[in-house]
Amino acid sequence: MRTYESQEDYLEAILVLRRRGGAVRAVDVAELLDVSKPSVSKAIGLLTARGFVEVVDHDVRLTEDGMRIAESVLERHVFFSDLLESAGVDAQTASSEACRMEHCLSSDSFAKLAAHLKSFRRGAAERII
Repeated sequence: MRTYESQEDYLEAILVLRRRGGAVRAVDVAELLDVSKPSVSKAIGLLTARGFVEVVDHDVRLTEDGMRIAESVLERHVFFSDLLESAGVDAQTASSEACRMEHCLSSDSFAKLAAHLKSFRRGAAERII
């Protein structure tokens, strides 16, 4: 099932907030993403209809499918943010640009790029030793 960038951003935000601890409320998501609460309410309705989240007593929870997508998006975000920071980009810019980059590669291309850079870095370290 295809997801859209904005849906992935909401799922990622819910995961980040959940990992910070406590319940995830719509207002928390709105604050993190810097969007209006009505926008979050609409998005949560759509994500619920698609089976990615459920709301229990105002606590937004990821379903198994939602968690799978959120973890994948967050992994990409961290990868690109770390890559940009290691190239000298300041942390705030790196995070902002990683947010856009995380959506543009297929899963296969991302896996190959990550594996290539891992082997490239390992090879560079071996040349230094």
